Amino acid sequence: MKNIPARRRVYEQPLSGALIHQVMRRLFPKRNDYGTASFDELVPELAKFVINTRGKFQALMTHHRRTLLRIDRDPLYPWERKMFAEEYGEEFIRDTERRQYWFAYPALVRTAAEMEFGEAAEVYDAQPVIPADPLQRPSAASAVG
Repeated sequence: MKNIPARRRVYEQPLSGALIHQVMRRLFPKRNDYGTASFDELVPELAKFVINTRGKFQALMTHHRRTLLRIDRDPLYPWERKMFAEEYGEEFIRDTERRQYWFAYPALVRTAAEMEFGEAAEVYDAQPVIPADPLQRPSAASAVG
């Protein structure tokens, strides 16, 4: 029997919710680690696209890391801000705007899957929220200042 190198053993670890959380903590800011969403529900979503090992998951997230961080820093639409302030509270929204983050780790994983695999990776809510005026989002360039 051949000796398997340690890096390969780590790369080939089967994906689990705890492993997803561990990889995300190493690749993304701590401020995005909030909420009560389960990482275990991501495992079957990723398995549909043969992302079933630590190495494949880490490669997916590393590939899209810069784009995900840029998207995460984009300012909220006014309608989003109002809706989320009602749902999460004004204090939380002010903190996300001040520290320039929005997405929790599970949302970043799903966004990376959508970027990599397109519409097939999208997870739809039962009732999507449609804004009254979707063109009211400030541009990212004007927010950078």
